[in-house]
Amino acid sequence: MRSNTLSWIQDFISRRTQQVILEGVSSTAAPVTSGVPQGMVLGPLSFLVYINDLPECVSSTCRLFADNSLLYRVIKTPQDTKILQQDLEKLQDWEKKWLMEFNADKCEVLRISNKRKNHEASYTIHGHILTLTKKAKYLGALLTSNMSCNAHIEMTTRKANNTLAFLRRNLHSCPRATKETCYKSLVRPQLEYASTVWDPHTKSNINALEMVQRRAARFVYGNYRRQASVGAMLQSFGWETLQKRGSQAKAVMMYKIINNLVAIDSSPFLHLKNTATRGHCMRFLQPYCRTQTLRESFFPTAIYIWNQLPATLVVTPTLEAFKTRVCYHQPLNHQFSL
Repeated sequence: MRSNTLSWIQDFISRRTQQVILEGVSSTAAPVTSGVPQGMVLGPLSFLVYINDLPECVSSTCRLFADNSLLYRVIKTPQDTKILQQDLEKLQDWEKKWLMEFNADKCEVLRISNKRKNHEASYTIHGHILTLTKKAKYLGALLTSNMSCNAHIEMTTRKANNTLAFLRRNLHSCPRATKETCYKSLVRPQLEYASTVWDPHTKSNINALEMVQRRAARFVYGNYRRQASVGAMLQSFGWETLQKRGSQAKAVMMYKIINNLVAIDSSPFLHLKNTATRGHCMRFLQPYCRTQTLRESFFPTAIYIWNQLPATLVVTPTLEAFKTRVCYHQPLNHQFSL
């Protein structure tokens, strides 16, 4: 960062004060010695610059997103557990250096494994033994020890149904267009957030998600009679199933990965087929999967979807054009195993 830019940012966040105003009476101004003004454009960038060296002080893998940090390591031997604890101690040295502090009460340990016997150990931060949990929320997604999406879908449908109930109570007399806009902007994003990762494959989970959209169709249409056809309502709105929209989202993510539009290492999974007797020339080998969890994860299912696309679609020159064209491709389906 150049000196002029650094001086400008330093001057912007220095010598700031804060005070509280209650019923027209203000407190004495107090200096703000740390942090940045809330809502400022430079806030996220400044914080990222501040913590950007954190992964360099550990040997385990560290993922950062805003003020969320995730540290993980493959545990194959007892020595790996010691290395992971040493990395936690290095993080404590880092926080002392940069005058920050991890909240040990909010830190948890999640063991992801399908083995009966694992190398188990207790991990500590600030002398506090971290809680061992079977499920943990990370960036809005609920991760479990067996990597099942059941708990996440249960949480997602509950939140979406609560939002839909709120809309029903407050917007029951609004026009259909208003109701539809509210569903698409407030409810459906909850059902589709990070769906490329946890997209369900079991009928029960698929139906649980689709039932939310079916309830939304009744809400928008204003028709709750049992005799009414929800399928006809969905067709009149032009709403595709969430299952198909999830497949489209995976196809779009594959396009981004293949064209280096996102920083995702695909080398362990993407291997072009040597033959092009059927389909397009950018078809990939379907990876071998020993477990159901891996078989239904992103790359195996996304590769299956990608290989079904026509040759004219996979060579679309721009991302926006691909998004538009993939929506009109009908035989898009990844449910090859239920």
